[in-house]
Amino acid sequence: RRCFRGDRKMLRECVLSLLLMQTYAFSSTPLSTTQTAEIMPFGVGDSHVHHPNGTVSVTVSDAELTLHAMLENLPANESGGIHIHYGFACDNETTVKGDAPAGANKGHYYVPSDPAVLDASEDPWGASFFSDGQANAVWHTPAGSTVADLTVVLSASDLNVNPMTALDRVVIVHAPGGAKIGCGVLA
Repeated sequence: RRCFRGDRKMLRECVLSLLLMQTYAFSSTPLSTTQTAEIMPFGVGDSHVHHPNGTVSVTVSDAELTLHAMLENLPANESGGIHIHYGFACDNETTVKGDAPAGANKGHYYVPSDPAVLDASEDPWGASFFSDGQANAVWHTPAGSTVADLTVVLSASDLNVNPMTALDRVVIVHAPGGAKIGCGVLA
């Protein structure tokens, strides 16, 4: 109220104060958000010998998604997939798939350009997406080691969706043959 009493000095101070508060509000807004998931065995009753554990952190912004995983208890000298899926819980296959849009390859987190067509080549988590045919979302263990450390970076255009919508979803670890063997919920 004091700003509008006709006192020019007071009005000037009020305007400067409001501008500073606005600047602070915009500068303190997070440009990215990070969540972590503790990976636990998934499908324990299955015939998988290895059930991974470890931590996955995912940092998202409007422009990109960065997944960093440190996994243990994987088969030595092997490779397998790691992906964000559309689900919000690790209870079963249905909760892992979650609200995946039609056409999203195996429930992987991305939006296909045409939901009526399942086109695995659009899946940024899969091998056919990249020109070299190599998947970027793959863990590798060297001979004699059961530990994998990897980082995956995908842009909003790779995912065809704002990466911020990946928050609170599940991360799945796949065995070398493709079976789901680990799961964690980003929080």
